[in-house]
Amino acid sequence: MIIGKSGEQVLENRPVTIKSIADELKISFSTVSKALNNNPAIKAETREMVIAKAQEMGYTPNSLARGLRSNTTKTIAIIFNDIENPVLTYVFREIAIKMAEYGYTTMIFDSQFSEKIERANILTVLSRLPDFIIIEPTSVNNENLVLLSEVSSKLILQGARNESLNCHHVHVDYAYGGYISACEMLSKGHRDCLVMTEELSFPTSEQFLLGIERAFNEYGLKLDRGRVKTGHASIASGFKMIQELWNHQSKKLAIPISCVLTFDDNYAYGVYKFAMQNDLKVPDDISVIGFDDNPISVFSMPPLTTVHLPKEKMAENHLSILHSTLLKERTEICIFSADPVLIQRGSVKTL
Repeated sequence: MIIGKSGEQVLENRPVTIKSIADELKISFSTVSKALNNNPAIKAETREMVIAKAQEMGYTPNSLARGLRSNTTKTIAIIFNDIENPVLTYVFREIAIKMAEYGYTTMIFDSQFSEKIERANILTVLSRLPDFIIIEPTSVNNENLVLLSEVSSKLILQGARNESLNCHHVHVDYAYGGYISACEMLSKGHRDCLVMTEELSFPTSEQFLLGIERAFNEYGLKLDRGRVKTGHASIASGFKMIQELWNHQSKKLAIPISCVLTFDDNYAYGVYKFAMQNDLKVPDDISVIGFDDNPISVFSMPPLTTVHLPKEKMAENHLSILHSTLLKERTEICIFSADPVLIQRGSVKTL
């Protein structure tokens, strides 16, 4: 406390610390620290007194400074690329909820499929000294992942595998997802397919396309890469990709398309919108398969056939690694893999 020119008392603009709380209560630094950390050696009435004074003074724990002393910040950082993706939202929400039970705070960073933003996110995360990092990289081979090489023992790579990083992996076989999606169309007699996916530099998008090509090869066919359209997964993007192929004079598509294979249900909703606006019907005029199994896909008209990602298993795998490493202090590297499943509904017609 200092005295202003007019004689009134003015609070100093200094951060409230454990020492300042101890000075106010005229008790030891150690007692305040133990009380704030719920040490059972401190009497209940002393703990309540300290907490009340801390709240009154506006005390905020400095978790970073505490982490430097105790080698833990009780934080988990997640860096990924599509905050609107319902599968990833479910997985990371489960992690945040379950790990909060053990006192961990989860930080979320969206790289928006940009290596530049991803690099900034990684640097920010590293400066916060988290206990664990989960990343779905924009590219498996980009230089950003090199920044994480020093913390590989407390790193989970989500989605695609990277053999150069000796870290934990939660792998989903997106190639198999593309394969079963294409097999469903090809087995129903479709050959004129359009593919909608993220930029092929995105690891799981590339795997998805390789799976489609594998299915075509097994049917003695070759996928025309000119029929592969890329762009951010959204309804608007899916609509635009197919709308650009529409001939308004002839009221027909410029190239024959009987089906659309998509890397995200949102692309598929864009195709539904296109069909509705141009008096076409799904699946009578054009068949569609989605990917991710957005919860609302079952309510689309007709219900969307899609590839279901095992989000519950993905969340379980992440939590298994976090429990093993953070709570049990085990050091072995864990690698989990899960396969997607085709959910047949009403958006694919047999030719």
